[in-house]
Formats: sequence, C-alpha cells, structure tokens
Amino acid sequence: MNYHDIREGIRSALATIPAIQSGSPLQGKVWWEWTAPSDAEKPWLEMAFDGELPSPNAGHCALHMQLEVLVFGEVGGYHTIDPIADAVVTLLHHQNITTALGNIICPEYIRDSRFDAYVDQLKASIIRLKFLIPLPFTP
Repeated sequence: MNYHDIREGIRSALATIPAIQSGSPLQGKVWWEWTAPSDAEKPWLEMAFDGELPSPNAGHCALHMQLEVLVFGEVGGYHTIDPIADAVVTLLHHQNITTALGNIICPEYIRDSRFDAYVDQLKASIIRLKFLIPLPFTP
C-alpha cells in the first residue's frame, strides 16, 4: 500500500473545500498534523493517519487505517468552523477518492467522533473528526 499516495489524495480532496481554498497557500490550507505555522490564516485543516486497526475477521479481510482531520478556527469560533467540519464529512464520508496512482479509497466517518478543543499556543478553536479507510488485504 502506498501511504504517500493515499495521504496526498486525501490532502488534495480536502484542499477543494471553498473555505480552505482562500488565503495562503493558494492550493488550500491543509497541513500534516501539527505542522501548520503558528501565524497561519484561519481557518485551516490538519490531517494525520492514526494507525491501522486489525480486521475483526481474523485478519483475512481488509484493515482499516484511521484518519484524523482537525479543523482550526478563531478562538470561540466554533459556529464559524462547524460548516467547514460538515463539509469535510460530506466530502469524505462514503465518497470515492481517486489518488494520483489510481488507488480508490472510500473513507467512512466515525459517528460520534467529533469533539471540540482549544489550543492556547495557536489561539485556535478546533473540531476533531475521525474516519476509517478500508485498505485492501495483502497477504
């Protein structure tokens, strides 16, 4: 499995969300988790893989990669980033994403995984979203 290809495919898809396309960088404000500059223009997204979960079927079916997407916005501005978080779920949940190498991935939003947080160093409110990405079984 080419994780770089999957990572770039997801990042490219997230960069198409209109609220994330504006500002700088022009290709979309999507960074790997905890790499956005502290002075980045809000809102922005960060994403990371959280590891693989073994299949409940004794390992003979797909594995699931966990994906975390963080939506950053102004302090106390959850009402302004809620629509962006909703757009992330709409964009990714049960939607086929074709990567540059032709891999097709179909993330699944983990219901009830959404929660609000705050990071003092960045002076940012955050909404966290979690997804599972079924991966093909490779013996």
